[in-house]
Formats: sequence, structure tokens, C-alpha cells
Amino acid sequence: MDRAGKNESTLLTTARGRSLNLVARVLPSGAVACWVITIFVPVLDSGGPGSMRIRVTSLGFSPIDMNDLDEVYLVLWVVILTGAFTAWLLSASKWWSIAAIVLGTVLGLRLLQMVADPPIMMWDGQTADGMPTGGMEVAYPAAGFGLWVLGSLLFVAAGICGLVAAAQQDHYRRERIKRCMSKRHGPAA
Repeated sequence: MDRAGKNESTLLTTARGRSLNLVARVLPSGAVACWVITIFVPVLDSGGPGSMRIRVTSLGFSPIDMNDLDEVYLVLWVVILTGAFTAWLLSASKWWSIAAIVLGTVLGLRLLQMVADPPIMMWDGQTADGMPTGGMEVAYPAAGFGLWVLGSLLFVAAGICGLVAAAQQDHYRRERIKRCMSKRHGPAA
């Protein structure tokens, strides 16, 4: 009777571990989807008039000028795509899970840094009759801000699910080794 309970427990543990591992592999795809959307939906936006408007997307300032690409955003894109791809390649291993948590944290910190020190545009001038003119545009969080936060949280959640799945697998392995070691071997068996 006791043995049947242990088998059911280990089957449940391994099934839970497999499902968590699958969740850990799928969640980074959701983060990539959030980042694709933030190419078109600004993360920071000043909401000003057309030529003076500041819009920041996941690829940098919008509209995107190929001569003025920001390397930080390109590096983030490469790391995010690599993280999502390797989740399937490495089966969301323990080390991948730790890296996913670090990546999610770095993305969140980068967003906080962008909000704490937003892009600002100041101008000064005067009209034809000598009247001084000037102004300032500051980019504030926009709709893409929430998507960036969601993408960061998806990576953190994927890492946590991967770590729990790895712990489930380790527990199952330990139980299997204990069962093998408890069997009697040799002629006395």
C-alpha cells in the first residue's frame, strides 16, 4: 500500500515537472511577442506635435533612422531572441532558468533607467519680430511601457518555472536512486 502511494507521488512529481518545463519554454515566446509589439507601440512618448515628438520603441527612437541606430536596443533584441530560442534548445535547464531571471531583471532595470532619465528635447529661438520662443518635450511612459514590463515579468516567470521543474527532476532522480540502492543485490537476494 505504501509503495503505491510513492509511485503515484513520483508520477505526479514528474508530470508537474514536465508541465512546468513546457511553461518555462513557452513564456519567453510571449516576451518576444511583447517586444515585437513595442516596435510599433511606443514605450516612451512625449505626445507633442509631429516634428517635436519624442517616441522610444524597443528599437530605439521612432521613426527609426538606420544611420542612428542605438546599439543598446539592438543588443537587448539579440539577447531576448537568444533567450527565447535557447529555452527550447536547452530544455529550460537550471542554468538557462537563472539566466532568464537575470535577463528579466536587467530588462526591468533598463526600463526604470529610461523612466528615471527620460529623453528630453529643448529648443530656443525667436520669431521674426524678435519675440523669444522656446519649449521642451519630455517622453513619458506610454502603452508600450506595460508591454515591456510584461515581457520582463514573462522572462522572470519562465526562469522560476524552469528552476522549479529542475528541482522536481532532481527530486525524482534522488528517489529513483534511493529505490535502486535499497534493493538487495548479490547471491543473498
